[in-house]
Amino acid sequence: MDIYRDYFTREELVRVLAQAPYTPGRLGQLGIFEPIPIGSTTMAIEVEAKDAGKVLTVIPRGSPRSQTGLDKRSVKTFTTETIGDQGNVYADEVLNARGAGTSGAKEILEDRRQRTVNKLRRTVDRTHESFRMTTLLAPTTTEFGSQGSEQTIAVQTDGTKMRQEVFNKIVKPIEAALDGETYTGVTVLCSDGFWAEFIENKYIKDHYLNWQAAMDRLQSSTRAPFSFAEINWERYRGDSSVKITDNKAVAVPMGVQGFGFMGMAPNDTVESVGAGALGQPYYMGSKPLTDSQGTKGWEISIQSHPKFVVGRPAATFLIKMS
Repeated sequence: MDIYRDYFTREELVRVLAQAPYTPGRLGQLGIFEPIPIGSTTMAIEVEAKDAGKVLTVIPRGSPRSQTGLDKRSVKTFTTETIGDQGNVYADEVLNARGAGTSGAKEILEDRRQRTVNKLRRTVDRTHESFRMTTLLAPTTTEFGSQGSEQTIAVQTDGTKMRQEVFNKIVKPIEAALDGETYTGVTVLCSDGFWAEFIENKYIKDHYLNWQAAMDRLQSSTRAPFSFAEINWERYRGDSSVKITDNKAVAVPMGVQGFGFMGMAPNDTVESVGAGALGQPYYMGSKPLTDSQGTKGWEISIQSHPKFVVGRPAATFLIKMS
């Protein structure tokens, strides 16, 4: 690098080729994991009594009646986990630097500090989404039951009656798992491979021929979500570290109370001890790096203490295509 030419001539740095990092976050946007601030490192979830009725059998007149007792409540506890990252910004890193739209090293230093903060935040956001995805695809606890059985839908077969497939293999299993709990709809998040086959299924394309607006949308875009058989289908855009299992999809009921939880514990600092503070998704901190000569830079750190739990695992399941 020619330091003199790059930084100290009259040439003006007028353009920057932007590189925007993609951070998967659709599960967070859907809000299927309810954020719960807690005041300790343990999250407790109470399972209410179901108290379902039963069908009685006929008994002889005057005989003793059958006995019914109330179901018992139970409490499940989960320990939160900790993730953290940090970065340093040093004065020497920007001493001779020049940046677009800045007039001096001070502004560049502030810019690097903010970039470090943004990168640390994206790192935690990505990790949270990874936890959501891992927990959704393979719930880490059986305290609330097991995940629903994987279903197979003949997406690649033109003769498949898709509405019947959807009803029998998605709607009915979800309703059976939820029992009397209400839900507002179902979203099926598709991997790239599943989505590519699904949008080309002949039954689905023929169905949309009768709805001009939907047909136009389906023909003009290969990535826009759409509704079919009263289910919202969409491609989950992930990456190599956060994604749905290749060539599969996952069904998720929406608007279900207690479907998923994101417990957030307080930070492990003196400031959080005995203060009655509730947890937050992020804890950002910084401190100057100094010696006898002065401030050399800053240490910037981030921490989070979450626990992700699926409260109704039987109502969500993987879908594979055939």
